[in-house]
Amino acid sequence: MTDFSLIIGDNEGAVRAALDRGDNLKTFLLVHALVESLLRVFLHAHEKDATFHQLIQRYESFLKERSPGVSTFVEELSRFNQRRNRIVHDLWRKGYTFTNRQANDAATTSVLMYGLFIEFLQTFDPELSNKGFEFDEGS
Repeated sequence: MTDFSLIIGDNEGAVRAALDRGDNLKTFLLVHALVESLLRVFLHAHEKDATFHQLIQRYESFLKERSPGVSTFVEELSRFNQRRNRIVHDLWRKGYTFTNRQANDAATTSVLMYGLFIEFLQTFDPELSNKGFEFDEGS
C-alpha cells in the first residue's frame, strides 16, 4: 500500500494554518477532502469514481455488519457533505468574503468532527494513525 502519511500530515497542517488565518472556506474544504481520504483508506475504497455519498453508504453498511442499529457519524457525514455543497454553491453566488465569514462555524465544527471521527474509526482500525491520520487540533 502506498504511504500517504506525509500528504495527510501536510494537509492537516494546512487545515491548522487556514483555521488560524480565518480562512474558513479552505479549512472546511480541506477537512472535507481529508474525511473523504479517511473513509477511502478505512473502507479500502480506492476506486476513483466512488462519490462521498457512496462512501457514507459503505461506511453505514460497515457499521451495520458490526453493530446493528449503530449509525455513529452517518448523519453527521451526510450533513457535512450537504454543507460542503451549499458552501461551494454560495461561494459562486455570494462571493468569497461573504461565504468565508458565514463558514466560520462550519470550519470549526468540521475540524472537531474530523478529530473525533479518527478516534472513533481507530476503535475498528488502531493502525489509522500509522497511515497518517492523527489530527489533534491542539497541536
